[in-house]
Amino acid sequence: MVLTMGLAIHLFPILTEAGVSRDSAAWLVGLSGITGIVGKLVTGVLLDRFRPNWVGGITLGAAALAFALLLDGIRSPALIVIALLINGYAAGTKTHITGFLTAGYAGMKHFGAIYGVMSSLMALAAGMGPMLAGLVYDSFGDYRFFLIAGAVGCALGGLLILSMPRYPGWDKPG
Repeated sequence: MVLTMGLAIHLFPILTEAGVSRDSAAWLVGLSGITGIVGKLVTGVLLDRFRPNWVGGITLGAAALAFALLLDGIRSPALIVIALLINGYAAGTKTHITGFLTAGYAGMKHFGAIYGVMSSLMALAAGMGPMLAGLVYDSFGDYRFFLIAGAVGCALGGLLILSMPRYPGWDKPG
């Protein structure tokens, strides 16, 4: 959440720094918002049909790709559009995946309290992300190190989610 929210808030200056016109950057940021809505809908369907840790891990891994595609030396106009579509999709999935995984791994008995802590941590991370991205930009004069950290962090996070075991047997008699 730290990394992806930092990207979301700094996306417009990242695009204009990459040479995208202000008009095109605004259009592309809006496009990623539309794919965020699609991400919410598609992820709901996927979570009902496949193992949620696979859906979450692959989605976070895709976010890592979005960060990498925005790096100088890799990016091109087509790859920027692909990165924004991926990032928008992934941004629309986080709360759905978190709620689904929390219910599955923690059970429903104390879901409200556990998810309350989880969503508070997500809100804290979402608030810190844009500040961190800004600090990186102020320190280094560009977003390169933030984009690298985003690619690595999302890839590692995706692998951690993929490695989660099957849900505990909450409904099975003891």
